[in-house]
Order: sequence, then C-alpha cells, then structure tokens
Amino acid sequence: MAITELIFPKIKNDQASIDEIERDWPEISRRLTHPNPGVLCAYRGWVLTENGRNVGEEHREFLLFEWNRVESFHAFVVSEQFVNFAASIRHLVNGPPTLQVFETNFGPGDAASASSVEIYRVSVPNAENAEAALKTWEEISRKAQETYGDKVAITYGKSQNLEEEVIAGIIGWSRPEDCVPATGGAVLADSFESLKTLGGLSHITVGIDTMELPTL
Repeated sequence: MAITELIFPKIKNDQASIDEIERDWPEISRRLTHPNPGVLCAYRGWVLTENGRNVGEEHREFLLFEWNRVESFHAFVVSEQFVNFAASIRHLVNGPPTLQVFETNFGPGDAASASSVEIYRVSVPNAENAEAALKTWEEISRKAQETYGDKVAITYGKSQNLEEEVIAGIIGWSRPEDCVPATGGAVLADSFESLKTLGGLSHITVGIDTMELPTL
C-alpha cells in the first residue's frame, strides 16, 4: 500500500500573483520540500479539464505527493515548517489548500509520470458503496492492463483524512490518444458508469511535472 496526496492550492488568478508564484517557484518549492523526508515523490502542474470542461485558463494549480506513511503527512501539516511555508505565500492565495490523502494500492509515480494523467474521485455515502467502488477500480485496472498493457498505469484507493468517504483513481496514459476523454471510455465505459451509481463522480485531467526533492 502507498499514501497518495492530492493537493489543490487556492492560488489567486490575477496576473501579478501568477507571475510571482511562477518566478519564485524554485524557492517556494524548497520551503515545502527541503527538508521533508516523509515525501517520496512530488509533482506539480495544473488542472486542464474538469468533468469535460476546459479550465486551463483558470490557472488552477495542482500538486501530487507520495508519503512514506500517513503519520508523516499529519505530522507535517502541524509542523513549524508548514506554518512558515503557508505564511510565506499567504498573499498569493485565497485560502488554505484542499488536501486529500488516500491509501492507494500502488504509489502514484508511474501514473503521474505518464503523458496524460486523469484523476477520478467518487464520493460515496456508506462503507458498502466504498467497497463496491474499490472493486470497480480493481475491474478498471484489470481491463486497462488487458487492453493497453504497459501503455497505462493505474493506482486507486480510499480517503484517509476526509469527513466523507472518497474513492480516488489515477490513470496515466503513455499515449494521450488512449485516454478516456479521447476515446469516450472505450472498454472502460461500463465500469465508469458503475462508479456513477455508487456516488458523486468527478473527473479531472492534469498536466504535471516532477518536483525536485532533496537527496536523502
């Protein structure tokens, strides 16, 4: 099992704030990850689409972290380092970030490193639906591997820090033409329809790159 965090900062979208965070990102990033021995890998980028709608011009930043254990995440968000980091960018944001932590079957590295990255999240009303959603993701993963082989990487799991139960899946495609938005779901369509019956399903595509981490 792995601990995967989806991070949605609330960056102001005025041009001055965007320019400042892009200009100063190397230093901003260092305040967040140097040191941060609990983080195994990290990615940063932008939300490109949401539920089929192009949101690229809204400048919605996105981060994806893998932690060595969930306790490291909880310790970090109450640490002096995180408090100081948040204070240093307070003038660039509209509020605290949305942090969503999941226990996933695999680490997100293979999916996050792909050419095209999709993230599905389904909010489920009860434990029974959560278990059904996890089984559906197992089916999605099996079907995708049978059809696309090493052209696809998938990881999925259940939320660990949210009041509501959320099941998330990350799909990375080495060929963007194979992704669900491009194919209409193809062989995975029935499985995604099953997810819709279990709770509120949302879908985003993101463009992300690897963040530099200190050598341990």
